[in-house]
Amino acid sequence: MQAELIYNPYAGQVDVSHELKDVTDFLSRCGWQITWQVTDRSNRATEIAKQAARKGARVVIAAGGDGTINEITNGLIGSDTALGVLPIGTTNVWALQMGIPTLNPFLLSAAKSKLVTNLGQRLQGPSPYSLYRKVLLDAAAVLLEGHTMAVDVGEVSGRYFLLWTGVGMDAAIINSVTVNSKRALGSWAYVMTALDTARQYTGTAVKMNLDGKTIELSTPLVVVTNIQLYGGKLPIGSKACVNDSLLDVCIFKGDGFFTFVQQAIEVLSRQHLHDPKIEYHQFKELSIESTRRMPVHVDGEAITETPVMVHTIPSALRVIVPRNVPDNLFRKPEIQDLTNTTSPSAEGQM
Repeated sequence: MQAELIYNPYAGQVDVSHELKDVTDFLSRCGWQITWQVTDRSNRATEIAKQAARKGARVVIAAGGDGTINEITNGLIGSDTALGVLPIGTTNVWALQMGIPTLNPFLLSAAKSKLVTNLGQRLQGPSPYSLYRKVLLDAAAVLLEGHTMAVDVGEVSGRYFLLWTGVGMDAAIINSVTVNSKRALGSWAYVMTALDTARQYTGTAVKMNLDGKTIELSTPLVVVTNIQLYGGKLPIGSKACVNDSLLDVCIFKGDGFFTFVQQAIEVLSRQHLHDPKIEYHQFKELSIESTRRMPVHVDGEAITETPVMVHTIPSALRVIVPRNVPDNLFRKPEIQDLTNTTSPSAEGQM
């Protein structure tokens, strides 16, 4: 199996290069030929992924977070090369959604993860007890044993997204979170910034066209999603499927901190679809105009401002997912196995 591994050393909170070496050694023993590339600047992973697809790589492995996955997605659209994931980012929502082994971003503190990983670095090699090592080896087993499926992607302003695009408050939050705060606090950096932003962010009058239907309202936040989870824990896209040729949009109405908290609680309890201040639709094409420019992000990276056009591209990307992926995420999936070879367990090989 010819594969290209793209490692983003800036993803997540710790250096996992030792652990990734263990993973590539394991995959090599299972018959994979791995070329290792490091992304050192924005959109570099897109360029590497495009080159790998042209050269005939059957898999490009994203060793990074959701931002790295997004860049690689943009390099693989329309190709026969599949996306695989070794989750080492801050939140790893794609891995969480698909059931790919990953660390819980809200339970593991930065201090604890650094303590375990730094122990291995002080020993001039990977710690045998590294939490990252075990998780990454388990994720590597998914690459060997999982299914390859075609999934939809969204497109906004020339940029593809696999997870979501957000308009308004969440993009403002992303703009406010610094690299240092992500390193120090992990996913909690977004939570703390969200609480602060919600105190002052107000709604904006918008005009939306969903497949020919016009909606006019005031909103602080519009989330267009291809998956069900948002931010690791929030099931905003509760009806979303990744291969139904549709995108889902959740429109939040109302202003103020208490409205924000109430709606967040409703989302967590999956009751938000019953709130008259929240609208939920599915669509193929959506346009958003606003009286005041609103920031826009894709998969956690701010890219532009309103007005924007969003549409779905059906079955545009091949991805490797676990064999026991949740059924409600896929609608009549077309499954393609990369290999019929039955691999030994990752832990048993180390």
